Amino acid sequence: MKGKSYFLSSALFLILTSLLLVPALGQTKEDSWSGRHKMRRATLVKELKLSPDKAKDFNAVGDKYAKDRQELIERLKKSQAELQNALAAATPDEAKIKDLVAAIRSDQENMAKSFQSQKDEELALMTPVQQGRYLMLLHKKMKQK
Repeated sequence: MKGKSYFLSSALFLILTSLLLVPALGQTKEDSWSGRHKMRRATLVKELKLSPDKAKDFNAVGDKYAKDRQELIERLKKSQAELQNALAAATPDEAKIKDLVAAIRSDQENMAKSFQSQKDEELALMTPVQQGRYLMLLHKKMKQK
């Protein structure tokens, strides 16, 4: 039960962090975000001491999920803007708001599942020692934010 609550709190943290980053993503150039993402991945590869083959696979997994999440982020931004407009109306349309809330919640759940699936695939590429280091690095980064 404790592990499940840790997963849920981690997933919630990742969702909230990603939602806070959504406005920042629109304000920065994609190249600079991509560059920072690649630098973080390179640092992880180095700290985990992954072999070149495993590093290539590790980076491919990260790129795949980052690309998939980009679509989710765009949908979330659109839905949030629509929700803000719907709530600002003189007489808010409850049916529209209900649909938007459902869409946002669904996309947030899909975002959490995406992070969990990515972590599962990445962990499958590692030895038990690397898995432990990886989880500790993730925990350290969460504490820094």
